[in-house]
Amino acid sequence: MARAAAKRRQPTHHRRDDRRHKDSGGQRFEDTLFFSKLRKRTKWVFILLALTFGITFVVFGVGSSVGGAGLSDIFNGIRGGGSGQPSVSKAEKATQKDPKDAAAWKTLATAYDSNGDIVSAISAWATYTTLRPKDTDGLQALATDYEQQFSNQTQEAAAAQAEAQNTQATQFGPPPTSPLGRALNSVSDPITQAASQSANQRFNTALQTRQATAQQLEGVYKKLAALHKPAEPSDQLLLAQAAQNAGDTATAIAAYKTFVKLAPDDPNAAYARQQIKALGSPSQG
Repeated sequence: MARAAAKRRQPTHHRRDDRRHKDSGGQRFEDTLFFSKLRKRTKWVFILLALTFGITFVVFGVGSSVGGAGLSDIFNGIRGGGSGQPSVSKAEKATQKDPKDAAAWKTLATAYDSNGDIVSAISAWATYTTLRPKDTDGLQALATDYEQQFSNQTQEAAAAQAEAQNTQATQFGPPPTSPLGRALNSVSDPITQAASQSANQRFNTALQTRQATAQQLEGVYKKLAALHKPAEPSDQLLLAQAAQNAGDTATAIAAYKTFVKLAPDDPNAAYARQQIKALGSPSQG
């Protein structure tokens, strides 16, 4: 009786479950479901997408606003910025291949401007305007860069002047009114004196380069004023200011007078008259 009861308690459903979950071909029932098949077949696709995202994140910096530049930045530099900006290297090669290729010089000047290299841009624009002397757009671009350079040099001159004033030679030793001071004649500190001389030299150099830029700018505005027909008052005002900065008083006065004649009611006319008077000539109008 006990053996019969134990036999009845033995599970007998496992074989039936295996048969129920397998088809006639020996496959498990779950393996025939659509999503199970899809999961197995797309496993490598998901892995590939994950790898692609990881490589993109590291190499190109996608999804990250910090860290170093990726290869995309390098490629952008090779292509000239990747946003329509011209390539400096390509433009340089073009100008070397044909130094009289005005378009190449214009492209090179624009590339330098895009990179903030004002000094190199000025040189390229100067060459371009020599090849295309009647291109007012090129002359205006050159004038704009000269204006920027002049502003930078003005700041440098101001800084050098302040440094020169702060390093004025001082006296060391006893007061000059004391007997010992009168005997020593208050000899200057050689270290401070050398620093003061160096600062003064930098200040003088800054003034000279600033004036040279003003002279170059004056020449560009003269060309623009001659090309614009009819005459534009703004050309005369800019020419007058550039000539005044360059120390060309005669040209400055003449340009201010022309400006007042062309635009007597302009808000800057009063300023022009004031400058004419300050420079030593009676005002116009």
